[in-house]
Amino acid sequence: MATGRRLHEALSGRRLTRLEYEHALPRLQDALLDAQFTLRQSRRHAVVMIVTGIPAAGRSEVVNELLGWLDPKLATVYGFHAPNDVERERPTLWRYWRLLPPKGRIAILHGGWYQDLLLGAAGLGQKTGSNPAQLRQGVARVRQLEQMLVRDGVVVCKVHLHVAPATQKKRLDRLQSSTSTRWRVTQEDRWLARHYRPVERAFERTLAATDQPLAPWHVVDGTDRQHRALEVGRQLLAAIEHADDRIPRPRNAPKVAVATAAIRARFKTKPAGALPSDDEYDAELERLQGRLALLSRRKCFERHAVVAAFEGMDAAGKGGAIRRTTAALDARQFRVVPISAPTPEELARPYLWRFWFQLPPRGHYTLFDRSWYGRVLVERVRGFAQAPDWQRAYDEINEFERQLAEHRVIVAKFWLAVSREQQLERFAERDRNPLKRFKVDPEDWANRKHWAAYQRAAQDMVARTDTRHAPWTIVPADDKRRARLAVLRALGDRVEAAID
Repeated sequence: MATGRRLHEALSGRRLTRLEYEHALPRLQDALLDAQFTLRQSRRHAVVMIVTGIPAAGRSEVVNELLGWLDPKLATVYGFHAPNDVERERPTLWRYWRLLPPKGRIAILHGGWYQDLLLGAAGLGQKTGSNPAQLRQGVARVRQLEQMLVRDGVVVCKVHLHVAPATQKKRLDRLQSSTSTRWRVTQEDRWLARHYRPVERAFERTLAATDQPLAPWHVVDGTDRQHRALEVGRQLLAAIEHADDRIPRPRNAPKVAVATAAIRARFKTKPAGALPSDDEYDAELERLQGRLALLSRRKCFERHAVVAAFEGMDAAGKGGAIRRTTAALDARQFRVVPISAPTPEELARPYLWRFWFQLPPRGHYTLFDRSWYGRVLVERVRGFAQAPDWQRAYDEINEFERQLAEHRVIVAKFWLAVSREQQLERFAERDRNPLKRFKVDPEDWANRKHWAAYQRAAQDMVARTDTRHAPWTIVPADDKRRARLAVLRALGDRVEAAID
């Protein structure tokens, strides 16, 4: 859909005879099934089709027809109502991220992430309303999401159905005239129909703003049922058959900013000050844990959630810091998510999928033992991700964390800085202790060989992702006890500042 194209220009008036439809349909069905099989066999791409349209344009009918033509084992249809209690507890896009199909499958979204955006543009949005700033934010968020999905191997096919006002009125009147179909016309549909012209203009502006080469819009005339069905089916077929053409070839992004001297200076491994005695440590630990516990029990905390990411070299003390943190919390209030190499199920979906999936509801904590920063750390250093993928990940991560913060999720990020000498001592200690031997494996020793590269990657990471809404806390970790206290102190400060 070219920018500025008016929706009514897509109303061609094209109608098919029964003979034309019956001649074309078997060929299309056969081609769709073949394309599905090829998609499944290759497992190179996933396909997300979004179907939108004005009331009475035939969205539900088209979606049902498509599902009847496809192998239902490889295609899933999702419809969306107003967010339920579970969905309202998470950021806006959470419910869509959860439904992203693995490579080899198709998801058809009835409205999808455009549902609220289009209604907001028309003045009916649940979340966006008609606030111009909110609409601009929603458009930017959707554009960024689609760019990320496409670059991660998801083909995004977007179809908008349109009809003339006379056609819309005739269909709505017919539906309302019968007690068996009256339920299909909502109050929202009637309002949109009464304001057809402004709604058309609002939809048009939103479609133009979200039309981009990686995920273009296709406007289909919904006047004739048969023509409409074939056109939508052909758009889906083209999306599958030309998936390789729709996914851009990776290109190196501009060079990452080299960490400044000020950034490098933050990566101290030895804390200042005298070592606390056992009694001093125990007292301060109890005080800080008690403070965090009380903050987490306050009524105002129920409007927030906490996502804490713990990063650092192997044996930096991430697990110990996490255990001292969770000791302050009600066991019903937190989850610890250890992140290791992605599973086949996770590899089949966009990179951030497994982290979106783990987001906590309000009033809860999720603590990640390693996190989404693996792409710009281990995957960068060890060559598990191509340079274009980890280079673009900085902006994608910043956007992810921004969406969390906008939903009152407190994002706390800790890098536990340990020296190479101290790491070696801890490796040796673990080897000697039968109860800790499992903590050191060959991969840990392999990572140690890339020490300098990891330090550069961590410093670049902080330089690119240390933001106001999600700042980094660099914790000197050569002394475990003081590192644990520093984590508890910083996390308590973050929670207190957010809820006060």
